[in-house]
Amino acid sequence: MKNLNKYFLLTFVVAIQIFVAASPLYAQGTEPKSVNIGNEDVTIVKDYTPVLNDAFKINIVPEGDNSALTAPKLSYSIDPKPMNSNFNLSPIKPVRIKDDAIKKLYHGFVKAGYGMENMPLLNFYYNSLRAKNYTAGIKYNHLSSTGGINDFGSPNNSNNEIGLFGTRFFEKLTLNGEFNYVRDVVHYYGYKNPPELFSKAETKHLMNDINGSFKIKSNDRDLDKLQYRGGISFYNFNDNRSSTESNVNVSLGGGKRIDIGLITVDASVDVGKIDAKNFDYTRSNYRFYPRLTINKDLFQIIAGVNIAGESEDGSGALKIYPHLRASYQVINDAFSLYGEITGDLQRNDLRSYSKQNPFFRDNVLLSNTDKQIAVSGGTTIKLEHDLMLIASAGYTKLKSMPFFYNEYDTLFPTTFNVVYDDVNLFTVKGSVEYKMAEKITLAANVEFNNYKTDQLKEALYIPTIKFGINGQYAIAQKIFIKADVFYNGEANAIENVNKTPETRYVKLKSFVDLNLGVDYRYSKVLSIFANLNNLGFARYYRYYNYPSYRFNAMAGLTYSF
Repeated sequence: MKNLNKYFLLTFVVAIQIFVAASPLYAQGTEPKSVNIGNEDVTIVKDYTPVLNDAFKINIVPEGDNSALTAPKLSYSIDPKPMNSNFNLSPIKPVRIKDDAIKKLYHGFVKAGYGMENMPLLNFYYNSLRAKNYTAGIKYNHLSSTGGINDFGSPNNSNNEIGLFGTRFFEKLTLNGEFNYVRDVVHYYGYKNPPELFSKAETKHLMNDINGSFKIKSNDRDLDKLQYRGGISFYNFNDNRSSTESNVNVSLGGGKRIDIGLITVDASVDVGKIDAKNFDYTRSNYRFYPRLTINKDLFQIIAGVNIAGESEDGSGALKIYPHLRASYQVINDAFSLYGEITGDLQRNDLRSYSKQNPFFRDNVLLSNTDKQIAVSGGTTIKLEHDLMLIASAGYTKLKSMPFFYNEYDTLFPTTFNVVYDDVNLFTVKGSVEYKMAEKITLAANVEFNNYKTDQLKEALYIPTIKFGINGQYAIAQKIFIKADVFYNGEANAIENVNKTPETRYVKLKSFVDLNLGVDYRYSKVLSIFANLNNLGFARYYRYYNYPSYRFNAMAGLTYSF
């Protein structure tokens, strides 16, 4: 009981100390005095209940002021005066995007020059200006030479072309048409006897090519709608050696977008006839190319088949080839890969042969080339938009590939016919291009072709290696210096196939052709040019017994009006 009393007594003392600590005396800095309660016994009659006294707050609300105050009566008025200001407002010009400067167009362009070996040059173009509904124009090109080559016949030649072209735009479609006449003349100068042995009339080979086309195409950019195209083209080719070839081609095509991609179909039929000195026959070719194009993220796949047929005098055959091409954009606009497997039927005709070798003889037999299978792949790499590299490799199996060979005739200069052979061809190509703004442009390309022939010992007039470098350097946007270097490796030829019982192959030496050109832009409409060709003074043979000119130079001007 005593211990309990003592406990309550201690509690009471602690409460008193807390009350004193909270009193104003403590706030004024007075330290509370310690009390020693000793060991005195205290008798508690009932339970102790500590109670704190009520605190009385100081009333801070002021009492009402009963003093009397008399306020004077105020009166005021506004005396308006205008404020003079010399500030003048100026209208704010609206902000707008500046339109790109529209370049001035010129109706016509003419390029004229004259070079060694009595070589005049003339190019003329005249076009309509900008119009919403149509474009149209006319062109004329001429290049000729009457120079001589030592120890060979007269190599006089000329190339002439005149053409009309035009395009008409409608709301839903576009019409395009052109008509051309080409007249080429060469002389068979492939003999080493004195030039007087044959007259120019005897060795003259005149070739006429009249051609034209008419095309129609829809111009609706909505691929969900049917896109269509079609056209008809024709040509008539003849020469002064009793060879005539005519052909008409009709083509139709269209495309439409579907859920998985774009589907297109193209078809064409061409019908032709050839008349030679000793024979004549009709030739027809027809093609059907369905395609499905699928674009998925960075992938593109084009799948389909090539259906091609040929007919000669009513009898022919149909061939079906697979077509599959896949490409992958590894790095957008910088690095891409592709692979392709395909096949097709290549049409060969007298007109195309004349562009490759105009020294062909009478009665050239024609046969199409069957590209049975072609497998290829490659890559394109762009580095900072200044450097681009392209590389590819492929294998092609060809049936009836054409090769020119020279026939021996003691009564006439060297002429060429065509022989067909089966070939396995392996090709590697590469090119690199560098461009620094508009000041420097450099490009190089190399091509390697390995031909494995069936009947021929070697591929004829096709070099194994070709290499070229070209570049341009601009000085103050006024002077442009251009340079080209071409290298052709060795090629094979047949020497006088009918002269000896055994066919004899000969090598045509490799050659380097170096060309340099300078163009001075006097103004936007007038410039002066000078070209130096074959600076190495090399005499090389493109075909057996047909050498080229050595050094040649030409100068002239161009003018826009």
